[in-house]
Amino acid sequence: MSEVMTLPNPVIPAERKCKFEEVFDANFVELIRLVPQNPFVRALILKLTGKMPRPECETFEQIKDWVELNCDKRTRPLSSRANRRTAEGGISISVEFSEKEFGRADYSVPRWGTEEFHVSADDLIEMVQEAIDSGGDIDEVVELVAGKIDDDAWSQCEPDMDNYGDYDYSDHDSTDSSDSATEYSRDAIRNAVRTFLREQHPELAAELE
Repeated sequence: MSEVMTLPNPVIPAERKCKFEEVFDANFVELIRLVPQNPFVRALILKLTGKMPRPECETFEQIKDWVELNCDKRTRPLSSRANRRTAEGGISISVEFSEKEFGRADYSVPRWGTEEFHVSADDLIEMVQEAIDSGGDIDEVVELVAGKIDDDAWSQCEPDMDNYGDYDYSDHDSTDSSDSATEYSRDAIRNAVRTFLREQHPELAAELE
């Protein structure tokens, strides 16, 4: 008497609600790829999606899968400033802004935000030419761009700063109004410069390689 074999039910993959690139722009995707466990990055994911990645989502691929399975497609309207920067050409680098605000009532609170810092095509070409003239390579261009971000980011950008963390009511020098800093990825700068040069000025890209 022959036995009847019962095949297991086929595994139906979970339906994805969006594509990763529909939720975050390319620069932020690169930032997640570089530091997926950074608390500021995860806080921004919460701000942009309304949901915090699960603690077990530790790698870029895990976060990517979680977002695509749990988050809706997000419409990212371009501001008039963003449209103007795109028309000018050049590159844009995602910059994290952080500061600690000190109040007169003996409190301090950390705040954080992010925005694209734009380097115009003319400024970038000038930096590239400076590096070539001095015998440098793309790393020198990266440092020149980084220096410009350090010097100009706070004056040129207007990031939306959100409180991140608890208010600290311990004693401190209340004459200090803030303690500010910026963070960004040099790898993101390098990739943006290479893409710009290969697409717009391949002859300069060849001189830097």
